[in-house]
Amino acid sequence: MNEVLSTAVRACDDRVVDVAVHWSGQDGRYAAVSGGPGVGTPDTAEQQEDAYLVAAMASAALGAAEARNGFADGMSLNDRKVAVDGAATEAAEKILRQAPFRIRVAAGEGERDDSPGAHSGQWLGLQNETLPRVDAVFDYVDGTELVAENLPGALTLGGFGGGVRAVPDLQAYAVLAPVDLLEDLDLRPRPEVSVVPVLDRIAKAVGKRPDSLTVSTHSVASKPMHSALVELMREQGSEVLVPERVTVEPPYLLSLIGLSQPRIDTMIGAIGLSELAFAAGLIDLIAPDLGFTFRLASIAGPRAEPQSTNLDALFKFSEDEEIALRESGWDKDRPYTSKDLVRPGSSRAAAMFAVTDNPALGVSGPRPDEEGVVHVEGFLVKPAARVGRIRLGYRR
Repeated sequence: MNEVLSTAVRACDDRVVDVAVHWSGQDGRYAAVSGGPGVGTPDTAEQQEDAYLVAAMASAALGAAEARNGFADGMSLNDRKVAVDGAATEAAEKILRQAPFRIRVAAGEGERDDSPGAHSGQWLGLQNETLPRVDAVFDYVDGTELVAENLPGALTLGGFGGGVRAVPDLQAYAVLAPVDLLEDLDLRPRPEVSVVPVLDRIAKAVGKRPDSLTVSTHSVASKPMHSALVELMREQGSEVLVPERVTVEPPYLLSLIGLSQPRIDTMIGAIGLSELAFAAGLIDLIAPDLGFTFRLASIAGPRAEPQSTNLDALFKFSEDEEIALRESGWDKDRPYTSKDLVRPGSSRAAAMFAVTDNPALGVSGPRPDEEGVVHVEGFLVKPAARVGRIRLGYRR
């Protein structure tokens, strides 16, 4: 156990009675800076940030999981999802509002549908101009539907950095590839037209044949829209991973450092801009030789054409979406890469905790032990792919 991080997290939330941390990478421990305050005291801004990020994301996981206790008979799926998101948001932001630094939310979930969640442009922490500032990306529950239906795979996601560009609550068509290749991948043609040459270029760059690539894409639930794209990739012989229900990207990305299986070679498909911002920050921490190239995409378009079997509707923006893009300085007609979203080398930390059991990552959703202490499990990811597996115990 690391006493510095453990004590700092307990100071953020007095419900926490124990924090167990196991680090992988480099020296395998989380050390206080030499010459600082005594053991157990966070003596750097970085350690403070880590403690609040861990405490907030773990609290969100606990709040979201326990929201299911309030589900009434006959409650609609949407109402259950709102209850889960609301509980997670309240739990996380109660911690984050107390942080002794300023937090600018650059990307968050919820604004689009006026549901609970973090919002781009929101400020948390102590609002004193003399205090240091961090940029943040939050998705207090990625996989809300999974929680509402008590299915595995839901996570809380939060990241801190120093160079995250604010995004509107829209989505993108994105491809994960080696950084040196990003500028050469042309995403301007229809995805169904460009995907085969994109796979060919990625395969060549990673020293494989297209028929030996492993590609993660989107869930069966969105398969009507993605069906043509999936079939084209499979026709090339690639192994295409299509989740059954909801796509939660981090476990696929963490396969790059061996935390899950199988290891992906690329990720191709539509992804929310807030999820893409978190993914770009996570890649900056664990695999900076990789990155995303992407085109901005609509949410209204696919909703208006739910039976479409191709991705054309992704690029049919509503008037409100056009306005949001103009006001935020994004151009729907040009390609972007990760460096336009997250400045390379600027990511400081990412945290994720299981809301429901996550077999891919080997972590369990919150559950009490025989003494009534509820345990929450997850990860803190730091630069150079240094990962802390964390287990918090909450007094109930």
